[in-house]
Amino acid sequence: NMEIKLIPGTGRRVPDEAILSIKAGNARRQAAISSGRPFRFPKSKDLLMKFEILTTLASGYFVLKPDARKARQYKVEFGASDFACAVEVKPMDAGAAAAPAPAAAEDDAGGVSAKDAKEYLESKGVLQFVQAGLAALVQERPADPFAFMARHCLNGNAAHAAEEARQAEAAARAAEEARQREEARQL
Repeated sequence: NMEIKLIPGTGRRVPDEAILSIKAGNARRQAAISSGRPFRFPKSKDLLMKFEILTTLASGYFVLKPDARKARQYKVEFGASDFACAVEVKPMDAGAAAAPAPAAAEDDAGGVSAKDAKEYLESKGVLQFVQAGLAALVQERPADPFAFMARHCLNGNAAHAAEEARQAEAAARAAEEARQREEARQL
């Protein structure tokens, strides 16, 4: 077995938030440059080691729906970038082993304090908007609460309105073309 430790202050400056990835044989270890943790590897006959510095190009979030009985697909959009991906989340059997938790878990809020988060949400009107949406949800109790909330969130959204207008226009064109074909067929 072997242990590799990054020596601070050597080489060119690497951002603290960057991830150092080391591959030795078939084993790969990753940690934030700033973690100071050693990388431990099993003994390997392979003498070649690969080092990579990984940085965030973009980040995005999605909210898991609490119904964990079936697989669901989610779209992850990465902020102001053009990046996006789809992921599938499916429940595991109770006996299946999950991946071990990392030794030093990152702050889920990305280092944002609760006070900063609340101030941001209030300054943008998000907190009041979501609270009003939840109040409407509880009053109406729709069969699909997630679709209800999605409609609530998209209501008044210019991009959503433009897409609905495009869809309505396409449907009207299709109906007109079908009517014209029917008239031509009757002649």
